[in-house]
Amino acid sequence: MKMSLKTLFVAAAVAFAATSCTQQGKEEAKAAANNTEAAAENAGDAAKAEATNAGAAIDNTAETAGQKVEATAEKAADKTEVAADKAATETKAAAKTAGAAVDKAAAETKADVNAAARKD
Repeated sequence: MKMSLKTLFVAAAVAFAATSCTQQGKEEAKAAANNTEAAAENAGDAAKAEATNAGAAIDNTAETAGQKVEATAEKAADKTEVAADKAATETKAAAKTAGAAVDKAAAETKADVNAAARKD
């Protein structure tokens, strides 16, 4: 019976050790799972923050580009208006010069006609 008791005691010690190891393993596995879940949440939060930052950067870039396009369009419109005014002024001056030339030619023609009429 001594042997049986000794064997039973050793078996109980082994079973206790196995249970302790299994319990410790379960706890470690649970802790690892919790750590993995926390890491996944942190990674998700970081990805969300990066996406938000990227979205803000895109918005800022689009706004800046829009402002530059608008400024360029305004400059082009101003230059076009100045050019149109200059062209109108030059056209008026040319028309005035042409009108004077026509008047001069008409006067010369009238003088020639009158001179020709006097000779007859």
